[in-house]
Amino acid sequence: MKIAIPITSESMDEALRDMDKAAKVADIIELRIDYMSDPNLERLLKHSQTLKIVTNRTKYEGGRFQGSEEQRVAYLEQAIVLGAEYVDIELDHYHQLEKVNTKLIVSHHNFNETPKNLDDIYQRIAGKNPDIIKIATKANSLEDSLRMLSIIARANRDIIGICMGQAGMITRVYGPVIGGYLTFASLGEGKSSALGQMNVNELRQVWQLLQLE
Repeated sequence: MKIAIPITSESMDEALRDMDKAAKVADIIELRIDYMSDPNLERLLKHSQTLKIVTNRTKYEGGRFQGSEEQRVAYLEQAIVLGAEYVDIELDHYHQLEKVNTKLIVSHHNFNETPKNLDDIYQRIAGKNPDIIKIATKANSLEDSLRMLSIIARANRDIIGICMGQAGMITRVYGPVIGGYLTFASLGEGKSSALGQMNVNELRQVWQLLQLE
């Protein structure tokens, strides 16, 4: 079961320090460069041997990137050239990327609800032929989380399925148990990238208590 830790630092110095902390407990580091005022991708990607996802989330899907769409995508293209193991691009703001050896994550986010058409969203993403499908939605009930877990269990390709919010925490714990590619956990207070994200120590404690790890 893989844990990805997002780096949500605004400065390069803080990002590098947090990467050092994350490398001790994470399987994958997600570089949320949309949080950074002036990211140096080459330096970030060389800093640690831990696998990295480069994400430059558009503001329309909860991100913080302030530049143009062309600039946003250019960072992802640069990440591929520099050898990032993964890049994440949104389904609704999709651009064809020449991925070379980089694995492509195509993602969809809904911060208000878990829609009824999760299967349709899955198929739309699959149509882009990504290496990994990511669906992240807000859970307003336990039923929402169970539907997300069902999508994970039935997926015929690598998938990250997460429900945000208190009612979605079960997906963060059990998603990888039933076949999800990874789950996200934060370094600690003020370091999370989404509502309901547990810190990495809490998540590992839960897995140990449930004898899942």
